Order: sequence, then structure tokens, then C-alpha cells
Amino acid sequence: NIAHVIPLAAGMLVAVGTYSRLAGHVPGTLGRGVRHPSKSVIYACQEMDADGESNAVTAISFDECTGVLTAINTVKLPGGVACHVDTDGEFLFAACYMPTGSTGVVHMLPLAEDGSVQPICDTFEATEASGKAGDDARGGSQAGRQDTSHPHQACLYRTSDGGMGVLVPDLGGDVVYKLAVNKQDRKMRLVGSAKLAVGTGPRHCVVDTQGANVFYVIAELTNTIDVVDIDSMTSVQRMSTLPAEIAGQQPSEYLSGNPRFLEKVGQSCSAAVKLSPDGKKLYGSNRGHDSLTVCSVDGGRLKFEGCLSTRGRTPRDFLVGPNGKYLLAVNQDSGTVATLSIDDDGQKVTLFEMNAAAVSVIALTP
Repeated sequence: NIAHVIPLAAGMLVAVGTYSRLAGHVPGTLGRGVRHPSKSVIYACQEMDADGESNAVTAISFDECTGVLTAINTVKLPGGVACHVDTDGEFLFAACYMPTGSTGVVHMLPLAEDGSVQPICDTFEATEASGKAGDDARGGSQAGRQDTSHPHQACLYRTSDGGMGVLVPDLGGDVVYKLAVNKQDRKMRLVGSAKLAVGTGPRHCVVDTQGANVFYVIAELTNTIDVVDIDSMTSVQRMSTLPAEIAGQQPSEYLSGNPRFLEKVGQSCSAAVKLSPDGKKLYGSNRGHDSLTVCSVDGGRLKFEGCLSTRGRTPRDFLVGPNGKYLLAVNQDSGTVATLSIDDDGQKVTLFEMNAAAVSVIALTP
């Protein structure tokens, strides 16, 4: 239940979602969020509300000068732990990662004029799960992670006809769903899906901004990025997020600096994926290897350039600065926000230490 706003040297404010202890999930936490496109309001996922009965999404106003946060309202979200939200300013879309049963959900909620969240108007249900086939494809690593559907993100994008769509990476089903949004009817409709290799575990995606009709989806369980054609919803390229030399190493070698991932996870797990402001670079975070993957983007295809150390443990999220000259990475298990200069290949790093109550930082919202 902790949220912070920190000032940056560039003159912008960034909201930081945190956990009060080291864990994969912490009840009561205000975590990943998104900013309203025209109002001083942030919408944050809440993994468990105050009564301990269900998760929720909370609207929070903030002062542009001081960064002071004020809660506006909270709406409960049935169907599992809320992990990601996105908005166009009229509606909020929330993906719920850990279903209460076998069905994962994405909710659509209207927004009021004051920025408050209104009750759910539609819900998309996902049921695909790779189960044991996914475990076997990975040689038994991360067993049980795909026993049910796990929608991990609601990614808004503009369709070719000027409408709005939502891409939903489902870690449990090795699939990315493509939903069309009808604002007038306040409904979502499934119009396609990209089935990735069994055992992949897609987590987050981002849509190309240079004119290529593709999106880039990062996989948590295989540390890979797929380039997917939006029309055909098929993968046209796949690459690793980790350096080639990792392939010949034991996890104990490259996870030696991250005790939690070495002892409890046993491998590196990719997390967030984002583009630079000009769309010519793509970055992905690697928890365990504790780095940011750097790729050049040309015509909707990727070229691996290397990895930048985040100078901390478990980079769960990051931001690319508005001028594209620096990156901010949140090191979940170190409790730090690292500012990495891009101009000098990430060698110039500044660590922002969070306060003692925020021992684990998980998300950034610009």
C-alpha cells in the first residue's frame, strides 16, 4: 500500500510502485500504474484491497509541482490479482494475472470526468493454459507456472482503421489475444490471437512506432522476444534476451549475484519491454541476470546489441527518458531506482535509494 513520486533531474516526476517486503506478490500493494493522458491522475493496480477480500484498481490524483498523492476512489476487480492497467482517457483496461479459478480476465471500466474509476462495463475471459506441455517444453523448469490462464498485460494500440484495440499477453496459455474495442457499446471482442511456442510464457508487449505493422512480446519463462505481425498474428522473428555466452553456463554462474532467483527460481526471467521515444531501440529487462537487453529496430525486425547492468537485483520494470538519453530501472530486490546513461553505454549510473519502508520497488509510471 505504498506509492511514491520522485523528481528527476530532467524536470519530470515519476510515480514508483513498491512492496513493503521482498516477495513475488504482496497483498495491499499499489503497484503498476498508468497516467491519464490529460489529467494529473494515476491509476494503480492494488493486489488486495483493505478488507483483504479482493484486488482492485485505485485512482490517485497528484500535484504536478510537489508530487503529493491523494486517493480519489477504488473499484474492486473480481477474477484474480490485478497486475497491469492501461487507459486512453475514456476507459481503463485491467489485466488480472492470478485467476481465482481457471479463467483469467481483462476488465473494461469507464472513467468519469473527474478521473475517478466507474464500475466494470465489460470483461474478457481467457481459458487457455499450456499446463504440463509447457513444463515439458522447458525441460521441467518453472513447473506449474502455466497450469491456468495468466493474462499479464492490457496493451492499448491504434488499429489500422483508426479504432482502438487491446493486446493481452497470457503467460499461462502461450498466447497473445487481440481484442477490438467498441466504445459506444462499451464492449471488447476477440478478433484474433497469436499462439507462441509451447512453454514460452509471454508477459508484456509493445507496438512498433515506426510504421511496421508488428508488436514485440517478451517472454518471462524462456527469456525471448517474438516479433508478431498484427494482421496475421504470427511470429516473424524470435531472439533471446540474454547474451549468447549464457547458453553454455549453469544458472549458478550467472545468477550468483541474485540469491532469491538462484535459490527460488533457478533461472533468469524476463519482465518488461519498451521502445525508445524514436522507436529505433527496444529494451527488455532480465530479472536474475539483472540487466536490460538492448536491440536496434529496423523495419520491424530486431538486432541484439548487448545487455546493460542495472546495478541492482531483479529489474522488474524500467522507463526510457523522454529524450531517449537515459533509462530508469527499478531493482525490486535491492530497493533502488537506477538511472543509466545511454550515451555512454550505461556506464554512468546513479542509484536512487528508496526509504526504509519501500524495501522492494516494482514499477514506474511517467
